[in-house]
Amino acid sequence: MYKLNNISFSYTKPILENITLNIQKDKFYSIVGPNGVGKTTLLLLLAGLLKPKSGNILLENKPIDFYSKKQLAKKISLVSQERIFFDYTVYEIVSMGRYPHKKRFYFSIQDCIKIDQAIEICGLSHFKNESILKLSSGEYQRVLIARSLAQDTPVLLLDEAFSNLDLKYILTILDALISLNKTIISVFHDLRLARLADYTIFLKNAKIYKIISKSEPISPVFLEQFYEIETSQFYNIKNFTLI
Repeated sequence: MYKLNNISFSYTKPILENITLNIQKDKFYSIVGPNGVGKTTLLLLLAGLLKPKSGNILLENKPIDFYSKKQLAKKISLVSQERIFFDYTVYEIVSMGRYPHKKRFYFSIQDCIKIDQAIEICGLSHFKNESILKLSSGEYQRVLIARSLAQDTPVLLLDEAFSNLDLKYILTILDALISLNKTIISVFHDLRLARLADYTIFLKNAKIYKIISKSEPISPVFLEQFYEIETSQFYNIKNFTLI
């Protein structure tokens, strides 16, 4: 699905360096790493919203900048940490996901079906006519996920999309996403959730530290080295494990 060849990106300092990565179609990838390591930057590069300083990104064997914005919007949806301050309803926000597919001045029956399905999956049916300004942070985050689902793209990029959700909706939505057979790439802080993915990408010091498949065990020693901590030093936190 994606091929990243020696990707580097920087602002005032290097954020990502010499990233080479193959993303398989219809697989679930998680990205973990310390704060500021470049996880969000990597997603924005995959979304075509940033351009690498060097290297190239191929999407379906074509350079990602070969595609127009509308073409990319039909292939890639992104759930970011954005905040909307306008008084739209839940339904109106979710329906925005169908704009790349819209052929006329109104939504087709198929559009409406996709919107309703996304709202149902994210548990929003009972307040789909509510203003998003009245929602809790968790409810608001589910609206953004629903909008991305309504967009119905083969690639789904998630930037800490589950950080404000309770466990019920995390598991319900993740289970639904995995069943859709999409290429999913998601940033996580919770390593236990990250390990639900087919592959976990560990980022550190602007580079890929390691990629571990779901079937491979992760040792406590590896995690302590990766996060540069020693759990035995915490005298007041007993029986803590990183995974």
